[in-house]
Amino acid sequence: MPLPLPSHPLDATLTVTKAARVLGVHPNTIRAWSDQGRLRYYRINDRGDRRYRHADLVRFLDAAEVLPPVPRPAAEASPGHVAPGAGRGRLPRPRPIVPPAGPRRTRGDELLLVAELAELAVRVDPGAGRGSALETAVQRIRAAMDAGQVALWEHRDGRLACRVVAGEPPPRLELPADSGLLAEALAHGIAVRPAGGDDGDSGGRPPRWQVARAVAPGPETWGVLHVSGPLGAPLEPVDRALVGALARTVAAIVGLEGQRQHAARRVHASAALGRIAADLSGRSELDDVLDGLGEHAGALFGTDHAAAFVRGRDGSFRGVGRGLSAAYLRSPRSMETGSLIADAIAAGAPRFTSSVARDPRVGGQRAALVQEGTEALAVAPLMAGRDLVGLLEVHHRASRDWAPDELEALAELAGHGAVAIRAAQRFDRMATWAAQLQSIQQLGTRLSRLTSVPEIANAIATELRELIDYHNIRVYRLHGEDLIPVAMLGQVGEYVDETPDQLRSRLGQGLTGWVAEHRIAQSIPDAARDPRALTIAGTDEDLDESMLLAPMLHEDECLGVVVLSRLGLHQFDEDDLRLLVIYASFAAQAMANADATERLRAQSAALERRLVAQRELLRVTESILTALDTREVLERIAERLGALVEADNIAIEVVHRQTGILIPVTARGVHAEHYLVPWEPGETGLATWVVEHNEAAFVEDERSDPRVNHFRGVEEVDGSLIVVPLRGPEGAVGVLTLERLGRGRRFDLDEFELVKLFAAQVSIALRNAELFHAVEVRAQTDALTGLLNHGTFQDRLRRQVAIGDPFSLVMVDLDLFKRVNDELGHQAGDRLLHDIATAILGAARETDQVFRYGGDEFAIILPHAGAAEALGVGVRVAAAIRDAGGATAAWRERGIDVSASVGVASAPSDGSTADEILLAADRACFVAKRRGQGFVATAADGRVHAATFTLSEPTPVDPPTTGLDDPAAVQP
Repeated sequence: MPLPLPSHPLDATLTVTKAARVLGVHPNTIRAWSDQGRLRYYRINDRGDRRYRHADLVRFLDAAEVLPPVPRPAAEASPGHVAPGAGRGRLPRPRPIVPPAGPRRTRGDELLLVAELAELAVRVDPGAGRGSALETAVQRIRAAMDAGQVALWEHRDGRLACRVVAGEPPPRLELPADSGLLAEALAHGIAVRPAGGDDGDSGGRPPRWQVARAVAPGPETWGVLHVSGPLGAPLEPVDRALVGALARTVAAIVGLEGQRQHAARRVHASAALGRIAADLSGRSELDDVLDGLGEHAGALFGTDHAAAFVRGRDGSFRGVGRGLSAAYLRSPRSMETGSLIADAIAAGAPRFTSSVARDPRVGGQRAALVQEGTEALAVAPLMAGRDLVGLLEVHHRASRDWAPDELEALAELAGHGAVAIRAAQRFDRMATWAAQLQSIQQLGTRLSRLTSVPEIANAIATELRELIDYHNIRVYRLHGEDLIPVAMLGQVGEYVDETPDQLRSRLGQGLTGWVAEHRIAQSIPDAARDPRALTIAGTDEDLDESMLLAPMLHEDECLGVVVLSRLGLHQFDEDDLRLLVIYASFAAQAMANADATERLRAQSAALERRLVAQRELLRVTESILTALDTREVLERIAERLGALVEADNIAIEVVHRQTGILIPVTARGVHAEHYLVPWEPGETGLATWVVEHNEAAFVEDERSDPRVNHFRGVEEVDGSLIVVPLRGPEGAVGVLTLERLGRGRRFDLDEFELVKLFAAQVSIALRNAELFHAVEVRAQTDALTGLLNHGTFQDRLRRQVAIGDPFSLVMVDLDLFKRVNDELGHQAGDRLLHDIATAILGAARETDQVFRYGGDEFAIILPHAGAAEALGVGVRVAAAIRDAGGATAAWRERGIDVSASVGVASAPSDGSTADEILLAADRACFVAKRRGQGFVATAADGRVHAATFTLSEPTPVDPPTTGLDDPAAVQP
């Protein structure tokens, strides 16, 4: 007999100590069972404290009684005693089950075993946890196969942990995942050992065959099912096949339970919103609704700082909040175009910022938010149909990114809040309706607790009579163009015998179809005389009948129509219509909640798969977006995408701007060298098609797609291709290609969508890198001449000195330049400077760096050049400047012979620091200028002035005039 359980309500939550008392074990045993996943628990705070539901403990005890008891020594038989090893992460070792003697199992026995496990997968209690179902499964497998041992190992964090075992316990409950029979099964799906081995048997025992099969409930392998056969029995092919079938069934149990648990969490969130809706709908005072909305928002999203604002008729907002100052609640809301609130209102959906200090959308509210200590802000518009009734704000003191499901929950909460606010406003405006509106709230509360459309429709049909007296009610749901009756209740006369087939209608047909199409409630005093009416077959065309019709509207969408009928004319008044409209809004919200719950259940499995991929995508793209060098971006793409999507080949090609030909940049994989072969002019393929159409392509079988250009000289292979464009402002600037080889290995649509998302992020990263490079070039370049500017000269000179290698510096100062400006104008002076810059570039060596040092001064850094070589460059530069512009230049026609004085210095002979080299070259240039026009002087010539000469400041650089024919032509 089990000990009587302590008296606790089934929904009570117990501490570890109290749970241990209920189960009669040590608290460490409770913790060990929890860590192994055998006992369900909840974490209640950031410290990780655990709580256990009493109902879960009862189910745990019930499951424990089903299995054979484990014999214990007399000293351990007392309640509360803990066996040695309990609490250290070891599984209890159940007594081996000895199957009854009998004939060898048949094909039918095997099919029955698979069927039993399939039933176990669909019937298992979700609240009991995954562990109990798997324990039952391995016990049944062992009993049916007369196996020595059946164990289920979970692959986690590079280790294999024994989750459940039936029969002889393994020597170790945790193994490395890279060796042995189990590791082979993980790698190849199946591993077989005919007899003996090192994964389940030990020396001295008779040999056993072993089969290990991977358990994969989805794309990822969850673990391994290991079966050790009967003593001395040979391994039959049917045993191997049976273990494979059982592994798939066990995978179904694992997968279904994971889906059920995820769905339970989503349903739990929906239920929480339902309770919030019930709470808000129970508040009749507007300030109470706003306060409750802020309170629930804070509790639901983990903050004490939230506020709800109601919009007045004049467009201003009045707020009620928690944790926020009265001054902030009175401050105006920023409704400027592009603001966070304006974006949320325009989209009709929540918007958030994780940093109010840096987000430009915060605008005029930034100071007030900073004063409140807010770092992250989420705003949800409270919409009643198309009308904005208020705003809901959730504040966090630290930066916070909102997940999509959290934004959905916030949107749904805002929907509940909008309905509650509108209802409260109606209460304020229509005090005479107080008693009736209270009844509406009660009915709406009951509706909000229902979770299916049939339940809601039947509740409407039976409970609406508390508000309005009628003889017949029909509740329609709109599906596409069809209005389908989901509930009806006739009280008298011809209404009693109506059937759903008689009442079906179409959008726009009859009174019901008109209301559904136009979304306008109607009060019809004489239905038979209304031109929109359609008579139901078999009924009196001239029947005296009054009708009320109200659409069930949710977020401006008509979900259905509620129709009330009463025998006689003029049986309803305007108050009845208003009440029906209000009740229909509650019914619509309840219907929308039921639809959302159903969609959540249907989408939970798909969301689970996508969340993992999206989370990894965010992590990968974050690193790509930080790169500011184009080649680095492309290299990171190939590296990170290979970790995100399994592919045998990854290649990136860019479009040459002049020729339009695709240029291979990087490739990885088994055919990398073929992807790096340049395209020939006029050659076409899938990549060129993608560039031309600026559209992604997904090819499941590359053999069958004529657009695929197979490698020259390489035998065609089976494979699947994803090719997506890398987009620039004016179209595709490159392509990203992924190839997966093998007949049975194909990309799927989820991977295709993931790669397209990735490519979009890559395109942004490439544009960022290109813009950064352009800004960097502009910052270092003189706008008129295209030469490197004075600031860049100072930086490069210091770098050259720091390198320590010999180099020379040439300083150039134009002669008579002021005369060109004075006599011919600044436009001619700009043209002269541009032509001289071109002349200097032509006279300098390819390795030399040419700078515009001042207004009419230039400098040249000559790496690895001695004094003699530098002097030669100076002479060539002086000669090139004399010839600049040609014989027809405007200044020559005016008789102005432009020349330059050139000074040359070398390091380290003329100076060891940047300032010393610059001073030596400047002195030499000064000496050359004193000699006359067009002379070249060396640092040795300038030493005679070393005691009196100081470094002169360069002349200012004037902005270029607009007279140049083509500003781009001044670039080198």
